[in-house]
Amino acid sequence: MGAMHEEHRGTGAQGLILPCFQRDLTQGFEAVQRQLQGEAMAAYTLTAGGGHFFVPPPGGGWLTALS
Repeated sequence: MGAMHEEHRGTGAQGLILPCFQRDLTQGFEAVQRQLQGEAMAAYTLTAGGGHFFVPPPGGGWLTALS
């Protein structure tokens, strides 16, 4: 699940922000980045920053999974 957001900073720099939810960063985001290595499209993409946030599912069942 994600939604694109276009960013303009007024200095000519612009880009897209794509927030999304993933169960596993290694199998999701990191796997895609590895697959892009050497691809022609890689010249047009740049991951300039990022943040990882933990969003627990509704309810308290996830708490017992951590212990």
